[in-house]
Amino acid sequence: MSSVTSDCMDPKAVPQLHGVEGIRLAMAMTDTHQLSVGEGSEAVIVQLPPQARGIFPLIDGRNTVADLAARLETRGVDASQFETVWRDTVAALAPFGLLSVSLPSS
Repeated sequence: MSSVTSDCMDPKAVPQLHGVEGIRLAMAMTDTHQLSVGEGSEAVIVQLPPQARGIFPLIDGRNTVADLAARLETRGVDASQFETVWRDTVAALAPFGLLSVSLPSS
């Protein structure tokens, strides 16, 4: 099995959120693009790229990484910027089990 970070850039990969909806996650981000992950004394603050707020609602378990990139491109985020934003977002959330990326079995 390959790591989440290597699969995360595969255009056919399908990201999925766990335990939270994308809209709620986007709304939970602060104006400084931080997100509190966890409960009480276990809570950790993670820093996210500003564009993560626009990505979260698109993560529905069906959209592929290519779909996300295409949608953000219509909002002015070019391919190289998307790659950076997406890698940073996955790196911030995957360790907490909030986000996973899987390749379709075909």
